[in-house]
Amino acid sequence: MDLRTKDVAAVGRRVAAHQDAALERLVRPSTTDRLEAIYRKEAALSLSARAAPRSRRLGVALAAACFAASVLWFVLFRPGDPLTYRVAGAPGAVGRWVAADASQVGLDFSDGSRVDLAPGTRARVTEVGPRGASVLLERGSLRVRVVHRDDTRWVVAGGPFEVHVIGTEFDITWNTEAEELTVSMITGRVRILGPCVDPSGRALAAPEATRLACAAPRPVAPRASSPAPDPEAIPSAQPPALLPGASAAASAPAPAPAPAPAPPSLGSPQPRAGEPLAEAPAERWRAHLAAGKLGEALADVELLGIDTVLGRAGGAELVDLGSAARLSRKPDVAARFYEAARQRFAGSDAAAAAAYHLGRMAFDGRGAWAEAERWFAVYLAERPRGALAPEALGRSIECARNLQVRARARELAARYLAAYPNGAHAGLAATLAHGAD
Repeated sequence: MDLRTKDVAAVGRRVAAHQDAALERLVRPSTTDRLEAIYRKEAALSLSARAAPRSRRLGVALAAACFAASVLWFVLFRPGDPLTYRVAGAPGAVGRWVAADASQVGLDFSDGSRVDLAPGTRARVTEVGPRGASVLLERGSLRVRVVHRDDTRWVVAGGPFEVHVIGTEFDITWNTEAEELTVSMITGRVRILGPCVDPSGRALAAPEATRLACAAPRPVAPRASSPAPDPEAIPSAQPPALLPGASAAASAPAPAPAPAPAPPSLGSPQPRAGEPLAEAPAERWRAHLAAGKLGEALADVELLGIDTVLGRAGGAELVDLGSAARLSRKPDVAARFYEAARQRFAGSDAAAAAAYHLGRMAFDGRGAWAEAERWFAVYLAERPRGALAPEALGRSIECARNLQVRARARELAARYLAAYPNGAHAGLAATLAHGAD
């Protein structure tokens, strides 16, 4: 070992000696104090380990509470799904006609409401939403039972009338020949809107019933002492408005008197004594038509000859005979009567009504949307405030939608909402007016 190495080792020993002396002078804790410090440290570690799961459980609880709150908000505030319905147990389709021929047909809705179609009734659901549905009654009678909810919105339309329902049960009948609506309350209340009803509507509560019609009365046939008028000179008009409690037969005008029978020719068979003379076929159809017996009137006309009657009947009679043929599923015959009304009585109420019915036949019978919309447009041009205007405009919207003419559909929808904001087609119009399909 050289001198330099020896000097470094000596310095190291001296430094170590000084450090040992300094350590001896420090105050060192006792063994008991050191053990207590160790115990405190272990206890702190144990508490920390137990606190960690508790905080995690608290976080999970908070997350669950937030999730439950979000679910509650979703259920309470989101718009619900539209109602669905079944027709005699099979899924129903909006816009499809439902006909009850020989027996009753029931429509069961997902909210518990039910609509029963009496035999001979034809109706369709025109709209469904989360709060209710709109039902259009073309003819016949419905028994309507709507489940009451605070935000329920149901509309049942018959002709130009709309029955707005919150939750109730009632019977409703639309008489296509008399253009008359009958509503009989069983429970609850409804409000009826229409062109010949007060703007605020007609409120009806159980057990009330009412009959409503907007049509003008027919001209009354002259007495037997008066000369029979020329049928072509009789102005066209709609069926009479019936007063509550009056029957259709009682309100119908008296038939035109039959002309005196011509003296029998030589060789013709003579009636036996006491045998009543047969009613002239030329007048029998008018008597049946005035009594509301459309089927019998049509049969008489077919026996007499349709061409003969087309040139003799008045405007309202032609429309009624057209309706008789349409309801008898003879669309070609119905079209002949309607077209005759338009040609012979242009500009009259009968001509406008014939245009509407021609549109309805194209709409319901053939799905000819473009033709149907043209006829509905004719009616609206001739009778913009007519009793059938709401239905003509509403069906025009459906035609434009089915033809996928979006701009036209939006235009018609805006017109409908401006004129009939609570109408049977208001839901569809609102959807299309905002650009949705």
